[in-house]
Amino acid sequence: MAKVRILVVDDELVIRESLSGWLARDGYQVSVAPSGEQTLELLKTCSFDILLLDIQLEGMSGMEVLDHVKEEYPDIDVIMITAFGSVPSAVQAMKSKAYDYILKPFDPDELGVLIKRLVDLRAKRQENAFLREEVETLTRFESLIGQSRPMQKIFKLIRDI
Repeated sequence: MAKVRILVVDDELVIRESLSGWLARDGYQVSVAPSGEQTLELLKTCSFDILLLDIQLEGMSGMEVLDHVKEEYPDIDVIMITAFGSVPSAVQAMKSKAYDYILKPFDPDELGVLIKRLVDLRAKRQENAFLREEVETLTRFESLIGQSRPMQKIFKLIRDI
């Protein structure tokens, strides 16, 4: 299985470096960006599974980045991070389809558990999509009869074509 790719977006260098180190230690492939604008540029050339996104960024806000990411890259899961948590910002983040919302400073172990849970959820979603496709493929030939190896090869050839 490929390494999970995480992008850490925060305008504070110490946060980017800390998160990057913790996540790399846990076996994730980590990249960093200091701004929303740089994040959007990076997303044009690189793919990521998870974004750790600060709400308070200079220039483009984290919420604006979240809205753009969910519109353009809906398969990326986003965890919002902030030092200035409030109920309205948490509600807005969740309505904008963030996976979760956590407050700084955070415990690396708790963050690790949250990301592990998200990685497991992503794997289950991918498995479900694969199984749905398999069921659809198998039922596509329901009017054809044949369980023999030659017939199964023909069905596979038809699916491949």
